[in-house]
Amino acid sequence: MTEYSDYTYISDTLTDEFHNFYTQQKLSYNNLGWMNPGQPYMPAVYSQRAKANPFWFFDNYASFINTHDDIIYFDAQKPFTLFDFTGGANELELVKFLHTQNITPSLNFAFDYNITNSMGHYQSNKTKINALSFNTAYTKHRYQSHFNFILNKINNSENGGLSDMAIFDSTSYPANVYSTNLANAYNTISQIGAQYNHEYRFGSYLIDTIIVKSDTAINKNFESNFSLIHDVKIDRFYRIYEDVPSDFYANIYKSNTLTFDSVAYKTIDNKFLLNFEIAGKAKIQKLHVLAGISNRLYNYHFIDTVKGKTYFSNYVTGLANFSTNVSSLSGELNYCFIGTDAFDMNMSVKYNQRLSKKMGFDAYFDYSLENPSIFLYNYSSNHFQWDNNPSKIYKNAAGIDFGFDSIYLNLGVNINLLKNYYIYNQFAIPEQISKSNLIADAFVSKQFNFGNFHWYLKFTYQYIADAEKIPLPEFIGYTNFYFKKWMFHNALQVQFGADVKYHSGSYGYAYMPATGAFYLQNIKETGNYPNAAVYAAIKVKRLRGFVKAGNINSMFMSQQYYLLYAIPDNPFSVNFGISWEFYD
Repeated sequence: MTEYSDYTYISDTLTDEFHNFYTQQKLSYNNLGWMNPGQPYMPAVYSQRAKANPFWFFDNYASFINTHDDIIYFDAQKPFTLFDFTGGANELELVKFLHTQNITPSLNFAFDYNITNSMGHYQSNKTKINALSFNTAYTKHRYQSHFNFILNKINNSENGGLSDMAIFDSTSYPANVYSTNLANAYNTISQIGAQYNHEYRFGSYLIDTIIVKSDTAINKNFESNFSLIHDVKIDRFYRIYEDVPSDFYANIYKSNTLTFDSVAYKTIDNKFLLNFEIAGKAKIQKLHVLAGISNRLYNYHFIDTVKGKTYFSNYVTGLANFSTNVSSLSGELNYCFIGTDAFDMNMSVKYNQRLSKKMGFDAYFDYSLENPSIFLYNYSSNHFQWDNNPSKIYKNAAGIDFGFDSIYLNLGVNINLLKNYYIYNQFAIPEQISKSNLIADAFVSKQFNFGNFHWYLKFTYQYIADAEKIPLPEFIGYTNFYFKKWMFHNALQVQFGADVKYHSGSYGYAYMPATGAFYLQNIKETGNYPNAAVYAAIKVKRLRGFVKAGNINSMFMSQQYYLLYAIPDNPFSVNFGISWEFYD
């Protein structure tokens, strides 16, 4: 809550996308990796990747966990509760419970709990995730504070992928029959953390006397353009990987009988900001500027070190937001002027412009020159060890998205330029690439409406200058054709449809359980398979429900539906779900 004060909750009561129940689809329609919710994955389009997590091992689990930046603070005039449940094949359970209410007119609390349980379709593919957050918001004229507590815990069985892809390709047995590379490997990743943000505003009260007939009332309004903000975050992360050593791994450095790799990471982030804001002046809707100092302390160590190493960095930081009736511009800058990460810098700018009531565009520009994750400097485990002295990673990204509301059309481009970036080579060892690499994508999405029939289509073309280093597909597509109609005097909405996801072939990544990294391989090309599904959805007042049969074409097509090397997509399965909102 350092940058903005937002007490709104956008209630999604539509049925159009409700059948896309996989948690990964919060990030992208097309994902690569295990599609069992809770297993690691990455978007097929590079520009759709989530923002890097402070703890590197969480990067491939972005949609399953809570972060401090994603916390929503409420001002609930009436108690509000949301319950979601998705179930179906292989004991899948996706549960979300959200409740918020005001204790007093100035104090609100919210509780959000997400549970993921699944056996997975393949052997040793079980997942269990608990993602919990609790937050409070106290708002008065002069003083306001926001607090959140988050707990994320991921427990996965790691199977290392299919052990014999040739058998999988040529037969049609149930998915859980095919053997996998690992049967006794387990991965646990956890975070516990808290954030406290408080603000003191300087200003004065304006007192008006309001007279209505014979009644008199005193109205007090507080006007403030300047405030002081303090924000602190404390987090503890850890990862534990266990297995019984086997010939799946090329190296065994510590124990031939048991692998127990442990990595711990602790952080304290502290900010002091000066805040200046004006609103409603002439054509200016809002001008908001924050500037100040932040510092970051972090400690990183392995199981065979007692205290590890502690690092400290100091930054100058600034944010600015400017908006009018038809446009908005926001920017953020962080520069490390002293400490471990000296001369690190990241900058981002976002711009929105309405060209007319039915047309506008969004644009962004990001620049960063930063040290890589401390994990990439040195690492010590039973199967992997390295000691690097990397250069700072250069990233430059820009994009624009044009929206034509009247014809339901969006089109745009994204450009990413990388230098000194890290890959994991064919031995799953991190390697820094000094040569620049350009990744660009152009996309178009269109909604066609024919009475009660609708057709949504999104197509992306992706260009990668050096695709051997970043082997993502060239063509990515998603389409959804459906019938939607209100019935029984608008008391019931029904929707029936079919959707298809597709990406072209490439020598996609392999996955390394011991480090949680996607690495390069040139053995087998994956992709080039349309995954089709049919579904039905309903909406009755505040209740939504769906049932979906996925990958129906796997029942009559060959089993070539790999998403990554030795990692197939989910086979034919049937799932269902409901979402129910409660409020007075």
